[in-house]
Amino acid sequence: MLFQERQVFIRRWWPLLLAPVIVVGTLVWLVPAKPFHADWPAVVAGVAVALGIALLLTLRLETRLDDAGAHYRLFPLQWSWRLRPWTEVTQAYVRAYDPLGEYGGWGLKGRSSNRALNISGDQGLQLVLRDGNRLLLGTQRPAEITQALGQLAVSGLSTVPPVG
Repeated sequence: MLFQERQVFIRRWWPLLLAPVIVVGTLVWLVPAKPFHADWPAVVAGVAVALGIALLLTLRLETRLDDAGAHYRLFPLQWSWRLRPWTEVTQAYVRAYDPLGEYGGWGLKGRSSNRALNISGDQGLQLVLRDGNRLLLGTQRPAEITQALGQLAVSGLSTVPPVG
């Protein structure tokens, strides 16, 4: 294994920001204004918020580079690992990008011909595939991933970013 990275969406201090909202929302939900009267829109909204928070707490981008290729998954949206073998890749390099401007934000973004998987930040491993499609994998460790790319001995793979 040349490189391995695991990024999580929720930082350690984020639950401190969410805690007051969760506590107040739970109290409002548990202490209804009308006892024995179900407020179904509030229940549905509460479940939706809880599922959204659960997704954010478990969301993580995992990336591995080895001699076989680039392995990645955005868990829990992608349960199984995806592999892009180096034989399918013509270029692999680290670049800065604009998550909002280029892809519309963070997460699993873009279309099949130009997809991005990112959690935070503005650095990513750009893979240009033989069929012309592009895949960007966000990284918080651009120097290490660049070093790992330099260790690859794959015929026909360019690890130098294009000029201009």
